[in-house]
Amino acid sequence: MSTIPATIPKCPPILDIVASVEQSLFKTEPQQAEAIKQALASFLLINNNKVAEPNLTTMEKKAFKDLNRDNSILITKADKGNTVVVLDRSAYLEKMSEMLMRNVYKPIRADPTSKLRTDLLNLLDMFISETNDEALVKIKQHLYFTSNIKCPEMYGLPKTHKLGIPMRPVVASINSVTSKLCSYLKEIIRPLTGLRMSYVKNSKHFCDDIKTLRLQGNEVLVSYDVKDLFTNIPIPKTLSVLKELLNNDITLVQRTKLNPFHVVKLASFCMHEGNYFRFQDRFFTQRNGVPMGSPLSPVLAEVFMEHFEQIAFDNINMDIRPICFKRYVDDIFAVIPTGAEEQFLEHLNRLYPENIVLTIEKETDKKLPFLDALVIRGDDRLTTKIYRKPTNPDAYLHFTSHHPLSVKKGIVAGMVDRAIAICDKNFLGEELQHIKRIFTENGYPFKLITSIINRRLRPKPPNVLPQQPRGPTVVLPYHSILGDTIKRLAKSLDFRVFFKSSPNLRAILRTDKIRIPKEEAKGVVYQIKCGCHASYIGETGNTLFDRFKEHLACVTRYKNARDRLSGAQPRRRGRPQTKEPTKIMEETIKASAIVEHSSQCSHDLQPRILCRESLFHHRKIKEACYIRHNASINRDRGTEISQAWTGLIDQTGCCLIPT
Repeated sequence: MSTIPATIPKCPPILDIVASVEQSLFKTEPQQAEAIKQALASFLLINNNKVAEPNLTTMEKKAFKDLNRDNSILITKADKGNTVVVLDRSAYLEKMSEMLMRNVYKPIRADPTSKLRTDLLNLLDMFISETNDEALVKIKQHLYFTSNIKCPEMYGLPKTHKLGIPMRPVVASINSVTSKLCSYLKEIIRPLTGLRMSYVKNSKHFCDDIKTLRLQGNEVLVSYDVKDLFTNIPIPKTLSVLKELLNNDITLVQRTKLNPFHVVKLASFCMHEGNYFRFQDRFFTQRNGVPMGSPLSPVLAEVFMEHFEQIAFDNINMDIRPICFKRYVDDIFAVIPTGAEEQFLEHLNRLYPENIVLTIEKETDKKLPFLDALVIRGDDRLTTKIYRKPTNPDAYLHFTSHHPLSVKKGIVAGMVDRAIAICDKNFLGEELQHIKRIFTENGYPFKLITSIINRRLRPKPPNVLPQQPRGPTVVLPYHSILGDTIKRLAKSLDFRVFFKSSPNLRAILRTDKIRIPKEEAKGVVYQIKCGCHASYIGETGNTLFDRFKEHLACVTRYKNARDRLSGAQPRRRGRPQTKEPTKIMEETIKASAIVEHSSQCSHDLQPRILCRESLFHHRKIKEACYIRHNASINRDRGTEISQAWTGLIDQTGCCLIPT
């Protein structure tokens, strides 16, 4: 299942394109923006009837639907490798429940998101008043106005390359209370790390470093791995080390107006109060370590591991000191005197015995894998080639997948660049043949693969400053029958275009996260229809249910005031109204077109979702499109959009609301 593509929608998503273009050109000079919109609208008007050939058969579509409906299985992705994994749901839940029973996690009774949001807003208010930090102001505004703040959610990724297939816990924290703050803190802290000689940025950096090493013949290659680093990092010690680093950092003022106290306090909030999640219908806090999935976690892990490394070498017997020591977060590569490898392991495991436990892997037949490189020991030097785990399926984005050709070319080019970066010349030819084979198996034309390989192998010209981009940038949802032609159009009108790919089938089929029913989703454009057929169109960042309640409360407030004025009993119990009834009636009618209509009509109101859209500006644009192309009782036409789209929307009927 790892080769399954993104499906091709029959027709271009016109409303999504309109919203994307309007938002992309919001700050563009009006005359140029209008010219681009006119050209795109005309092009889409001519081409919107073209239907793309499906890349899945009817039988395949049915099979995927059946898989999605089967509640006895769970579909997720593997921890390593581009593989979709199908698990027995009960076995998955049992493994996750066993993991959550460990002392690392503590059950809590309810979702603390609302309280945490209030607490963080108060903390941000305090620090903003002390520092006037602009980034904190933006984070506060986002937190205050965004309605789709979510509780972080845990899921498990099966480690198919390990015995027993244990689960790696991941906490999805996108749109959580602390997600924006964590991203900001990460940018502040990151420059403090990566300065040690042992630091490994990536596989290329590692291979370049070790190729200069000369061996004497009495060494052994070993790797050490920290077991479950993220859930075992001692947070108090890490924050203490962080504060010391910040106090000594003379460049901190160039990155933020916050002082070390503020940074550490905010990091502590994210890793203590903000370290919670839900799994299925239960809520937990994480007692120890950092959550796997937070933007801040990797940089705090690096802060701790650099401290760990420092004390390891400050207090070491020279007889067991490695000749070469390289570290990528919790993965360590060492060339060490033969016989000293176990003693060095014991030395490392004595440093933080309650938290940090390392395991060892020794070279076999003069070979040792590290990251995605296989290190090979020769007589006096080390060579490297690509390493693939036995469970690696060699499956990549299929050529028939509904993605731009540039994305597919980029995947091949990335694989070739990786081969050039990691493989010694002796192994490069073998790896390039492997690349040709696997991409041919994934549907790529052999001629295309060969041309990309040849281009990447050519000597690169001297560094030339990249040409500054000209014109505005437009981001569009991708559709196969439009992509290349729109790129040519963009070139002729002097604007740049980038495409967002469709979700692939793995993303659609995954069932390891809680799926929110459509009617409970936050961020919608909606219609409220009266029994007399009058219609109101609106948008909300909240759920339709919550927004409809607000509309009804406004109507009820008006009717209670009207009843008071006529001497009738109020329609519901509650706090008595204190304002004059006529004043309340005027206010509610002025505030709501629905109240104004309901004041003259007694029919029931029925809400329904027209479309889902989580992005605020896109949602406002879509609302305006629906208002302009349907009869409604709305008092205005919504946000301003170009008239260029009128003919296109009318012809496609993409905003037509069925009666």
